[in-house]
Amino acid sequence: MGNEIIIGERLRQARLNKNISIDELQQKTKIQKRYLEALEKGDFAALPGTYYVRSFIRQYAKAVGENGDFLVDVYDGNDDFEQEPKRSQPEAVQGSRKALHEGNYRVRKRRDYIPVVLLGFIAFMIVGVIAYAAWQDRNSDPVISQTATSVQVDGSPTEQESSSEQESTASSQTTSSSSEEDEDEMQIAMEDSTQSQATIQVTDAEDPLEVEVTGEDGRCWVGVSVNGDYAIQETLESGQTESTTLPEGTENFVITLGASGNAGVNVNDEEVDFDDPDYEALQKDLNFEVSYQD
Repeated sequence: MGNEIIIGERLRQARLNKNISIDELQQKTKIQKRYLEALEKGDFAALPGTYYVRSFIRQYAKAVGENGDFLVDVYDGNDDFEQEPKRSQPEAVQGSRKALHEGNYRVRKRRDYIPVVLLGFIAFMIVGVIAYAAWQDRNSDPVISQTATSVQVDGSPTEQESSSEQESTASSQTTSSSSEEDEDEMQIAMEDSTQSQATIQVTDAEDPLEVEVTGEDGRCWVGVSVNGDYAIQETLESGQTESTTLPEGTENFVITLGASGNAGVNVNDEEVDFDDPDYEALQKDLNFEVSYQD
């Protein structure tokens, strides 16, 4: 015993994945609607007795494509979710997110320095031409002789202008790079929240997404699914962490939490704040909507 909430959530998620309503399920299983709702909430005490609990679990599981015998064994304490064969993990993209980011940054940095190098070369050529002309002028026989001081003064403004132009260009490039990095920063925000659901917006994300869930302050159950296929499906103890890399280009995924107050969630090393003081931290589905950097 003790896994009622997890069993109920497992059955409810399977029903939603198959787009079956409670009324349709009642027709398929011939089980009263109030008993089906009690099963999904993990309120097995509301059912007529343990015999009916096992029978209802098997009938419900068969209707939604779950393994009813396995769930009954978990309910009886003869098995647990940690022993269930895990589904295949989504294929991870080769190379870490950090390495991809650093590679892109180095390419962008080299590209930003090209105009500075060109301007510096042009300024050097200008200074060289002016110096050569001044040298030629000193070695000629002018009608009116010029002192060394006058030649030096004539050349100084050009060198100062070239230096100022280089400093201005470098400052402009630095400001542009800083602005581009600020625009590329990922943002995570909770758009709306109820007792059992929350919508999380992720903008300017970098592909691929890495999801990490940690047990905090007690035991919790977590499920991470993309298009109904679970990438993580675990019961976590306090201090235990599970992570997965989502398929490239994933725009929607769901994190289901049992005892949500005992779970911490990070996406690409950024903490997801889903706490809502208006509701008790129980079972909750976090529905993520993702948009990526151009």
